[in-house]
Amino acid sequence: MKLKNNFVKSHVKSNKKIIFYILILFSIYCALTIGFSWDESFLINQGKVTANYLLSLGFSDPEYFFRREFYSPIYYSLRYFFVQAFPLKFHLEVGHLVNLFFSITAIIGLKKICEEFFNKDVGIIVFLILFFYPAFFGHMGFNSKDTIIAFCHVWIFYLAIKYLKSHKNSYIYYISLLAVVGTGINLFFLGSLLLLLNQRHLNLSFFL
Repeated sequence: MKLKNNFVKSHVKSNKKIIFYILILFSIYCALTIGFSWDESFLINQGKVTANYLLSLGFSDPEYFFRREFYSPIYYSLRYFFVQAFPLKFHLEVGHLVNLFFSITAIIGLKKICEEFFNKDVGIIVFLILFFYPAFFGHMGFNSKDTIIAFCHVWIFYLAIKYLKSHKNSYIYYISLLAVVGTGINLFFLGSLLLLLNQRHLNLSFFL
């Protein structure tokens, strides 16, 4: 009986992996075939100009961008550097795959949060629901703003939970790095972190 149960668990686990890989392949196909979004060329150019400005150590005069004081494109610049390693005709597809990586990682992070509060089954259900939710899945490849902010939000929240449980300083460093990336997409991102910064209003008893 025990051997049978182990076989069933192993079979279910292997099926979950197969489904996961199928979903990843499907999302990759969508990211590669979706084409340009309406503002993607603007964001690519913004990343290029900012990257050139950083490489010049601030001596070049960057082009003016609309609402530049609110949007400091750290992520766009890093993605631009990465994409340059590939032939020009593949820049669009590679950029979409970079966005897709962070989008899928955001869903995985939310799954792990659900596992912290509930269990693995709930985490899997939430993963599937969010993956197939059109408003998120439709943006996974081409959206360079909202999906990255979602990634930072999710993982900051997860790392905050891990920090409250273990009080390891390494989690603070990771949270700080994610806060920098999120703020680099949108300055107003900082406003969403006020709850985490003011810990005296948090009920920590759940995590202790």
